[in-house]
Parts: sequence; C-alpha cells; structure tokens
Amino acid sequence: MGDPAGIGPEVVVKALAATGTRGTLVIGSRRVFERERRRAGTAFNPGLVDDSVPFPGRFRPGLVQENCGRAALAALERGAELLRQGGIAALVTAPVSKTALRLAGFGWPGQTEFLAGRIGARRPAMLAWTPRFKAVFVTIHLPLARVARRVTARRVAEKAELLDRFLQAESGRASRIGVMALNPHGEEFSLGEEERIRSGIALAREHGVDASGPWPADTAVGRRDIDGWVAMYHDQAMIPAKLLGPGVNVTLGLGRVRTSPLHGTAFDIAGRGIADPRSMIAAIRLARRLARLSGG
Repeated sequence: MGDPAGIGPEVVVKALAATGTRGTLVIGSRRVFERERRRAGTAFNPGLVDDSVPFPGRFRPGLVQENCGRAALAALERGAELLRQGGIAALVTAPVSKTALRLAGFGWPGQTEFLAGRIGARRPAMLAWTPRFKAVFVTIHLPLARVARRVTARRVAEKAELLDRFLQAESGRASRIGVMALNPHGEEFSLGEEERIRSGIALAREHGVDASGPWPADTAVGRRDIDGWVAMYHDQAMIPAKLLGPGVNVTLGLGRVRTSPLHGTAFDIAGRGIADPRSMIAAIRLARRLARLSGG
C-alpha cells in the first residue's frame, strides 16, 4: 500500500488497471484504495484488497503523519510475512515516508533492510533497474561523509557477484559488469578508495565475474559494452536511473522477488490524481517476470 498520504495507493490502482490483476493480492486498507479508485476513475476492483491493514483514520494527503506511518508499516509487515512463508511469489511495495515510519517505531534505514531482517537475508543489495541502465549499490542510505570508509574490497566483490547472478538469470547469457570509481576522474583525486575498489574487482573476477573498472562514474551511461554497474553510493546511480526510467528498485540477496517503483511518496502532488504510474507498472511487470523465471 505504501504511505496512504502519498501517491502509493494512487499509482497502485492506476498500474493494476493497466497491467491486469490476475493472481494479484493487494495488501492494505480497502477504504484507502476505494478512495483512490474513485479519485482516479479506474476500474480497479476493491475486492482485490485483503483489508489486512486497519484504516488509518483521518489524514491529509501530502503530509507526514504518524497514523499513516503505522498503516504503511502494517502493510509492510503483512507483505514480508507472506513473502517469507511463500504465500506470494513476489512482493511489490509502494512508496513510503521514512519519517512517518520512524514516528511509528520503524527502526531500519529503509525497506530493503527491513525485508532482509524479516526474511533472514544477511547481505541484501539494492538494484536500480531500467531497460537501459542497471546498477547495484555498495552503500545506500548513508551521509556522503561516511561512504568512503564503507567502500571495501569485500563489499565491492559481493555486490558485483549479486548483480552478475541477477543479470544472467534475467537475460540467460553471460554478463559484463562495470564498477564505478568513487572519486571524480577515478584515480586522480583518490585517497586510496580506488585501490580497494580494484581489489574488489579482482576478487569478483576470481569468483568468475566478468568485472572491470574502476571507471569514472560520469562515463557509465554512455557505455554500451557494459550490462550492469556497481555504484559506490546512492545518487551515483539513482540520477541516471531516474533519467532513463521508468525505473524499478529490485532487492537482491533475499532469495525472493521484491520490487518497487524507483520514486518516493511525492507528497507535493498527493491527493491530486495526477501521479504517473509508469514506474509502478514497470515494477509489477518485472516482479511477475522474475517470479516466472524463479519458478514462482
């Protein structure tokens, strides 16, 4: 469901109207989705909603509110439970407000870490997926001042291996992995980070990954000889992914399929019925395809 005060419920009803609903369970509050169905004027059937999340009560679209955070967290808990138990083949999550979630007692940096904790995955990774550009992150939700110390050879190799497995499963062929440098121009302004990145590339290659780099990040988008990238921090890959979208957030390393749209709650337009559902459409379609490939 996502945050009821954001655009999550709106893009869900719009996306399902476009993609079809066969075999789909919608987790959340039926009253929230019925409200969005009326606003969007879609043929969405509220009977698809499991109604496992209590209606949050009065709330205003576009604002951070604790009751909306509680509703979003309840939907996440239900989705994680079903995914862990095998009750669903894939989970597509709608955008949440991290601030509202924290007001509701949420103790994780983001949904990726939450799902990993609930499912018991030790080394999850976030993949920004678009048809033209794909990148996995060595670090995600960290202040830039703390990124360099978290860039280690082990983490670089680990993310390259996860990305390689995903790309080969998705395409059915060998993949070529490019690894981004941390610093501008790569080696030129490095304080030793690029040496650690290079060691990670070597370790990944020892494990059979066709990895190369570290390449200056500003050259990544134009490369056509690379199937996927390992980025060192969030915005290094999110900016090109959003420009080349519609983008999808895929969680790697769960042993299960989870996707979400590659955007946030968009509080500035929530409740106006004008949200673009293309990223949610892409997230649903990719989740269904990945579930088929995994035999789900």
